[in-house]
Amino acid sequence: MSPHNRDNRTAQRLTTRRSVVLALVLALTAVVLIFILYEIVERTWLVDTDMQLLRRLHIARGIGSSVVAAMLAGWVIMRNAPPLLASVATEDEWFEQATVGQQKPEVNYASWFIRMRWIAVVVAATFVITCVRIVPLLPGTVLWPLLLTLGVLAGSNVCYMFVSARGVWNRGFLQVQIYSDLVVLMVLLHFSGGIENPLSVIMLLHVIIAGIILTRWQCYMVAVVGGILFGLLALAEATHLVDHYTLEIIPHVASDERVQHAAHEPLYVSVHVVLQSSLLFLVAYFVTAVTQRLRMNEVQLKRMASRALAESQLLERSLDTTGAALRVLGPDLRPRWSNTRWQAWFGGSGSGSSMIERLDGAESAARKTFRDGRTRQTELGADETVACGPEVPGGDPRCFQITTAPLRDAAGDVQQVVELAQDITEQKQTQSQLIRAGQLAAVGELAGQVAHEVNNPIAIIGAKSRLLLSDQRDEMSDSIAEELGKIIDLSDRVARIAQGLLSYCRPSGAARTQLDIRVPVRNALAMIEQPANSAGVQIVTNLSHDLPSVHANQQEMEQVFLNLVLNALDAMPHGGTLTITARHERSPSDGGGAVTVVVEDNGCGVAASARDQVFRPFFTTKKLGRGTGLGLSICQGLIASHGGKITLTSQEGQGTQVTVTLPGATGSGPQGEPHGEEADSGRR
Repeated sequence: MSPHNRDNRTAQRLTTRRSVVLALVLALTAVVLIFILYEIVERTWLVDTDMQLLRRLHIARGIGSSVVAAMLAGWVIMRNAPPLLASVATEDEWFEQATVGQQKPEVNYASWFIRMRWIAVVVAATFVITCVRIVPLLPGTVLWPLLLTLGVLAGSNVCYMFVSARGVWNRGFLQVQIYSDLVVLMVLLHFSGGIENPLSVIMLLHVIIAGIILTRWQCYMVAVVGGILFGLLALAEATHLVDHYTLEIIPHVASDERVQHAAHEPLYVSVHVVLQSSLLFLVAYFVTAVTQRLRMNEVQLKRMASRALAESQLLERSLDTTGAALRVLGPDLRPRWSNTRWQAWFGGSGSGSSMIERLDGAESAARKTFRDGRTRQTELGADETVACGPEVPGGDPRCFQITTAPLRDAAGDVQQVVELAQDITEQKQTQSQLIRAGQLAAVGELAGQVAHEVNNPIAIIGAKSRLLLSDQRDEMSDSIAEELGKIIDLSDRVARIAQGLLSYCRPSGAARTQLDIRVPVRNALAMIEQPANSAGVQIVTNLSHDLPSVHANQQEMEQVFLNLVLNALDAMPHGGTLTITARHERSPSDGGGAVTVVVEDNGCGVAASARDQVFRPFFTTKKLGRGTGLGLSICQGLIASHGGKITLTSQEGQGTQVTVTLPGATGSGPQGEPHGEEADSGRR
């Protein structure tokens, strides 16, 4: 049993106990109030009233107080009791129960039976006391047998409550209750007038209930058992096997100082038994016929609900597969239906609240569509001033395209509005990248032309300055020589920038051959070995011996790795460790696989806001005058021209890792060690 069901049943038992106690308290309170009010009226206005009239008023007081007490007790118990036929508060709850079917109807029936039995005990006890003590319709000798029988009924109800609390919910349990109630009813009829008692029609109620909650044949069996019990009671009274107790409201004929009872007349008994049995079977027939039709309709409704649920789930899965969110709005602009993706995108609060305001605000597209019936497309983000919307768990901003369209009825009037949302973040990013690529292409072309025009004059300026400094040094002052040195340095810097622009903007025409990637790596490390030692940077290399050749230009590869190791040195001004790793990435689809070179440092790292921009031209995180912002851009262009890729990962304050991947040359195998060296793995 699940914790939820256990809690529900515990709450149900507590409610039942409170209802019974409250019913008894209200019944006793009502009786006491009626007697007190009657005593006040009698002592104030009925002092000289005739005794015969007072006796009748006392009888009316007893009957009235009994009826009021029974009605109050029944109202309290029924107020907290579920209906016999399980009803559902809302259409959504019925749909859920019809499709899921978690709650069995026997649970509701058994609970209803127990509550109704308490009402029967209270009402029957009230009438027994009234008919024996207040209005002498029955002899006093039947009071205790009747009360004892009602006690048995109450005790059996306690047993039923205990059994139901243990989770025994089935139709057999319900049949036991119906048959035991029929036996108790026969005993009550015997002590209250036998078959002459008009309350024998209560047996029809048992058949009606059986027809509702049991199967057709089980209902007929209840009718058979009821007819047999009634016939046995009639036979026992007619043959004087048991005593017949007189019910005063039934007229009796006196003959020879003896009261003639109809229950002793064979003709009356036979006709009454036949009529009672016929009524039981007729009621069973009509109730089961109607119930069977209702059950068939319920089965059809459940099938329709299951089919509708399956179609709804299919639609939702289809929408989830396509990555679309959908919702339907009513005339009051309240959602009638939405899929899970819509709820995930727009159902939250916080950063998405501004989007919800624009979706459902006074100037929303849905409101306008209701007014003019036009289809609209809008783009939605968290802020109108930016292109994208709120941040998702991945941290990326999102943009949505909302298509709002009307749903019309047969007359062409707009009854509902459907909104379809699509995530167009990638499209926006691609569009932005295309625009930027076009801008960069134009700037690159212009920069190449400018660099070409600037390169020659700068080369002449640098050459002339060097010539003056070498030939005329003795004839010039130290200040002039110093200024010429600055001119040479600045002209060299401008020349490097111009050469970098040309390398970035124009494809390289250098020859490419099969190359051992360890050669340019070692050459680059050799160039920075002295600055690394001066800065206290330890170089660790791990170059695998089974690397395949790559089809590349050695000078360009040296330029790439030199840029990367220089950036690493700049990130460790107070010393650190520079690690170079080269490994063979084997691929089952490509015999050559790929060569991966990782340049890793434990320096200052790159800020999160700058990681997406490090490959942009002229972007640098170095101090003014320390870098041109072209190093990584040139590296990316050179690696891309070789069919490879370069990526950067970094944690601020922990270091940076740059990974270069180049395709292995087709048909190349592992390279031997050049110059007879061992596999390069060590420290410098």
